[in-house]
Amino acid sequence: MKNIIILFFCFLLTISCEQHSKNTLNLTASVQRNDELKENPLLMKPITSSINPENSTMSTFYGNDIAFNYAQRHPDADYPENAILYEVTWKQKPDEVWFGGNIPKEIYSVEKISFTDSRSVYERYEGKPLRRILGNNTKDQLRKEIILDQRMAVSP
Repeated sequence: MKNIIILFFCFLLTISCEQHSKNTLNLTASVQRNDELKENPLLMKPITSSINPENSTMSTFYGNDIAFNYAQRHPDADYPENAILYEVTWKQKPDEVWFGGNIPKEIYSVEKISFTDSRSVYERYEGKPLRRILGNNTKDQLRKEIILDQRMAVSP
């Protein structure tokens, strides 16, 4: 009888230690190799993020080292030459791990602002795979102003 109890506990121990490995990397929310982007904005430094519940989207504002360092020290949008900013927007989906939470589903759009000599250049990418979209100048200028109006998130 004692052997049966020991065997039973060994069986429970074996079952409880079984690993249920689930891939938690969200590949659908990542930049893909066949996208037209020359660099992966998700590897840059995040400056701030936002959520738009009306459109079920979430966005993160990224910058290269030059843009990130500038945003840390200045509240304005007069970024120096060679600064690059990206606003990446995802559609949302319910999180399978955290009840009530949402996570990125897939990239909806990527907006890029590059700073050269004395001007800034706005580009927009959409679709699957991401392709550059030629927009209208008035709408592009408005989007650029909205993006540049964002300030770095304060964290302790």
